[in-house]
Amino acid sequence: MDAKNDLATRVLPDLLAQGLHVEANTVATRIAMRGRRVIGIECVRRETGERARYSAHRYVLAAGALASPHLLLASGLDKLNPGGGVVGRYLMRHDNAVVFGVFRQRPNPERVFDKQIAIHDFYFGHPTIRTPAGKLGGLQQLTPPQDLVRAHLGGVLGAMAGFGVGFMTGLLCIAEDQPRFENHVAIDPFIRDRFGLPRLRVRHAYSRRDAAARAALIRKAREILREAGALFTPMHPIDTFSHAVGTVRMGVDPERSALDEHCRFRGVENLWVVDGSFMPRSGGVNPSLTIAANALRVGEHLAHSGDGVVPGARSRGVDRMALPAFR
Repeated sequence: MDAKNDLATRVLPDLLAQGLHVEANTVATRIAMRGRRVIGIECVRRETGERARYSAHRYVLAAGALASPHLLLASGLDKLNPGGGVVGRYLMRHDNAVVFGVFRQRPNPERVFDKQIAIHDFYFGHPTIRTPAGKLGGLQQLTPPQDLVRAHLGGVLGAMAGFGVGFMTGLLCIAEDQPRFENHVAIDPFIRDRFGLPRLRVRHAYSRRDAAARAALIRKAREILREAGALFTPMHPIDTFSHAVGTVRMGVDPERSALDEHCRFRGVENLWVVDGSFMPRSGGVNPSLTIAANALRVGEHLAHSGDGVVPGARSRGVDRMALPAFR
């Protein structure tokens, strides 16, 4: 049984039996406060425009490194946080590229799942890499699915390219980027969307060091693929926010980090942030498992602590928590 089916057949029914309620097509627009406590999440139904409000004793925000600071800033919660000046700051996204190897024969003739190889020999640098010094990142196998290539290009070109994918395999170069204060998201108070949220503006640029780390990994990826027999090693840059992290960073200094060691939003008694925005560094690997592990860590802390709980508010020994739905 794969993870998706396991979630559908085992995890979700158990959570639903314990009181989980999912509000689809609902946009959270504001976190309502009373003093230092969250008292509700104001939302808008995407399809009807109807407004709704949800209340709980504890609130967990997990909307991603772009949407989480968006909601926090739109709600003015940065003004309550001693580290409010870093909310939305230190936006990171790996400086990624994929190097493809084109071979005479199919490297995967059985067409089995081929995301099998990860190379971390260069993660902390390497004697054969003179510059840049220090951490670089990782390499992992990546081959685009034939059906995706056909659908993306379409027509005869898509069919030809889809066939050619069978003679390729690639190495994804994941270069750890530097946490920089100037890379950030911010709200525009003069422009709002149809739900009433101020427009989010994103500013991000890679440093010279980021680019040098990616270039070093690309060179190594090409060397490895050529040693394996590749005839050509074309490179394709990846310009997405799929690995965005860092905008509500966790730390020990209240003035330099918006979250404490348990990912509680400083200055607010009953709000936690558990998506990739908590990360103070991006690391040199896909952050998904790190995000999931931290969410489990924070969940265990909440389950065994009284943080943010109103006395006498327990129900069947479990504190109800709200997890807002986002676009």
